[in-house]
Amino acid sequence: MIKRLNDWSIRLDRFIDTHRNRPFVWGENDCCLFAMNCVKQVTGEDLAAPFRGYKNQREALRLLDRSGGVAGIAEAVAEKYGIPEIPALSASRGDVCLFDIGRGDTLGIRAGEWIYAPDYRGLIAFSILQAIRSWRIG
Repeated sequence: MIKRLNDWSIRLDRFIDTHRNRPFVWGENDCCLFAMNCVKQVTGEDLAAPFRGYKNQREALRLLDRSGGVAGIAEAVAEKYGIPEIPALSASRGDVCLFDIGRGDTLGIRAGEWIYAPDYRGLIAFSILQAIRSWRIG
């Protein structure tokens, strides 16, 4: 099981602040990589390493198809690293959340009262009430 770093909260805040205005870009700042990059700030572990390397939407969709979609990727990472799934509304700061806003499954990170995920204009905040699954990080 992975553990949180002592300064995880500061690291997570800084990461979110530096990405607040960065737009969604496949293979750089999409929902899966953003969530896993946040987890890296919290734990120091790069859980997305096996999935990195795609450079565009076509390659990303091919990876998602092979992996069972966004939920499939989250499940595979959780199983590999012993990350427990928790009730969606129990997610706390630094936990990963899966939600659907009408465009398919999206991964985000719980930070404060919100779940953050990248959009084409930068990070957007979603209510925890939109979470359908969550995983406890550390």
